[in-house]
Amino acid sequence: MIIKPILSALVLMMLLISQATAFTPSRSAQESVEAGVKAILSVVRKYEGDQSEEKRLAYLDEVSEVLEPVIGYTIIARRVMGDAFDNATREQKIRFLDVFKRSMINTYAGGIYTFGAYEVEVLPSQDDKKDTYKNTRVYMDVISPEGPKYSLVQSVYYSKEEEDWKMQNAIFNGINLGVTFRTQFQQIYKETEGDLDATIAEWERITEEAYSSTKFR
Repeated sequence: MIIKPILSALVLMMLLISQATAFTPSRSAQESVEAGVKAILSVVRKYEGDQSEEKRLAYLDEVSEVLEPVIGYTIIARRVMGDAFDNATREQKIRFLDVFKRSMINTYAGGIYTFGAYEVEVLPSQDDKKDTYKNTRVYMDVISPEGPKYSLVQSVYYSKEEEDWKMQNAIFNGINLGVTFRTQFQQIYKETEGDLDATIAEWERITEEAYSSTKFR
């Protein structure tokens, strides 16, 4: 008899459909990214033109608060470490995640500050057939006040725990931030002759120094 296999297949199909329905995002990746961009630009414009140390620290805190729910720090940090992750102790992994998270906030806060007067336009999807919950690309144009446009592509994944999309990489005007971070880590790791503790310390020093030297208008 073939009825039982058919019934089993139907049950499995209904189960998959019910699972897919259960994890349907409440908003699209484009909507999530657009909301995040608007939130961060709102913070930038709030502090535009203020160079006081007090305001600078407050700005950094607000950027951190906005980025917390929208960036997949754990996934990015794991990729940045590359093969070194497999040799790291649990304590080293936790320490690098903490340092990397702060360094990414510093990098983002310092870099995005210069775009306070810019506008960001979310474009239609270009990869509908390739988009998945594990990786969806959101395309944007960053438009300067003078008119020139710069491309920005954010790769996001859907977090069932957070019930929203989280960024795992970004490509700005052809520069892949994930690759850039990983290359920088590998270079430091090589220079310290595989000393992971020294690599983490140097990573922290470089990014803190870069943020401190950022010129706030």
